[in-house]
Amino acid sequence: DYNLINYSIFTAKINPSYKIEYWGFALKTGFKTYLSLDSENNANNIFLLPDLLLQKPIIKEYLNVYAGFTGDLITNTYKSFTEENPYVSPTLFITQTLEKSNLFLGFNGNLTNDISFNLKASIKEEEDKPLFLRNNSKSDGTTAVVSSSILNGYEFGNSFSVYYDDVKTTSFFAEAQYDFSKRISFSTHLQFDNYTVTNASTAWNLPTLEASFKTAYKNNKWYATANVFYVSERKDALYVGEFPSSFSGTQTIDSFVDVNLNGGYHFNDKFSAFLKLNNILNTEYQRFANFDTQGFQALAGITYKFDF
Repeated sequence: DYNLINYSIFTAKINPSYKIEYWGFALKTGFKTYLSLDSENNANNIFLLPDLLLQKPIIKEYLNVYAGFTGDLITNTYKSFTEENPYVSPTLFITQTLEKSNLFLGFNGNLTNDISFNLKASIKEEEDKPLFLRNNSKSDGTTAVVSSSILNGYEFGNSFSVYYDDVKTTSFFAEAQYDFSKRISFSTHLQFDNYTVTNASTAWNLPTLEASFKTAYKNNKWYATANVFYVSERKDALYVGEFPSSFSGTQTIDSFVDVNLNGGYHFNDKFSAFLKLNNILNTEYQRFANFDTQGFQALAGITYKFDF
């Protein structure tokens, strides 16, 4: 069995800044000071990080340029890990992630009164970035292969650990929204990331490309939304044998498309009916290795609001 792992981190932040405008440029200059106290590991640190943002309209009301150079200290928690990956082991070593620098340049504005957009390119460097890595199984499928014959439920190759690595990420982000009318809108986004890892074989379980499309309709009574998500391939580890063993290579987790519909009707301010249709293409895919998502799902119901 694993020993109990405790973690206790105290963080204090000071973020003074100064804003000025000059020749049409809006400049925010400042810095972030973090005091980090890790009582479990006797690791105390002070971080001084940049916080700069520059903005300027190129074509008033239609095109703006912005650039920045920032840093941050992210306090990871077990809860935040489970929100991203619900299959993590309860035996994680948890530490903070230092975003040493984030240099970005972008453009935003409006093509018309109804179409807005945002484009951004960035280069980010992080120390101790958490990557999810599948744990090796302690069972051959029928019997335990470790000294103890009783295994915990997360020791059968069905849980994930967190692998910390120093990672440089080059990103491109694009989003747009079209307000077709007061009742109908369309929006889309695309995120491309290229990772350079220091020690890991690859950027475990991080997709290179993510995209989405959403359309929404709403009036006084009816509402409806449609969401389409795309996530590209990810990589996870393969092992030579049962625990303890070394890596034998990488497993490719296939890309996927997920389509969801959601709608409803308000009879009055208190009484409503709704219908949710998830994965309507009945796509068989894995968000993480060894965990198949559900196929087509339908949920309908009514809601009623009470006043107390």
